[in-house]
Amino acid sequence: MLFKKFALLLTAGLASAGVIERRAQEIAHDAVRSIPETLPNDATGRSMKRFQPYINTEGAGCWPYPAVDTDGNWSGGLNPSGSQGGGCTNSVGQAYVRGAWYNGYYALMYAWYFPKDQSAIGGGHRHDWEAAVIWINNPAVANPTILGGSISGHGNFDNSRSVPTSSFYNGHPLCRYYVDVAVFGTHRIGWTSNVGGIHSLVNWESLSAAARSSLESVNWGSANFPLAGNFQSNLQKAYPF
Repeated sequence: MLFKKFALLLTAGLASAGVIERRAQEIAHDAVRSIPETLPNDATGRSMKRFQPYINTEGAGCWPYPAVDTDGNWSGGLNPSGSQGGGCTNSVGQAYVRGAWYNGYYALMYAWYFPKDQSAIGGGHRHDWEAAVIWINNPAVANPTILGGSISGHGNFDNSRSVPTSSFYNGHPLCRYYVDVAVFGTHRIGWTSNVGGIHSLVNWESLSAAARSSLESVNWGSANFPLAGNFQSNLQKAYPF
């Protein structure tokens, strides 16, 4: 009896001290709570916000959704069935960013998560990750300048370098998530002249350890979170110069 009481007291004490933590788990795609905007309080953080793309879902398809919450709980996504945007067009969204120098240019890679990527002709896959890389001269100078842009699709990047002059709004690049009829009607990122949404932006290094762990370790199926261990290889794919 004394041992049982001691064990209960020890458990309660550890829990109150925060030693026992609830393990992260998969939850419904529309139950994942967006993480409040978290950026470095420096020139890099200001550049991350200054050049954050607007993104617009053009045609049928999902909106951007949060992939994980601060506790590391992750989205279960959606099975690619029903309509292309079925069950995934009602979210405050989330955007992720990571910056780094690469071959003398500063790369700002922005990423968005979509619960499914459903083809216009049937099929597709649960979960989709897409990204855009905005290449600038230097985040620390007084007036950083965009030198190029790269957009993702089907595991690769279109790195034709220039962002069309029509694809800017108040200095922010304008991206679209759209059906690529050339590749089985699944989705990719493109440039657009339409102003979409801009979402709560979180920097990779500023995320909680639990959120980073889930983003990096969860099996996203046919999609891959682009800002973790594969970040450098993605910059290599996206490099336009």
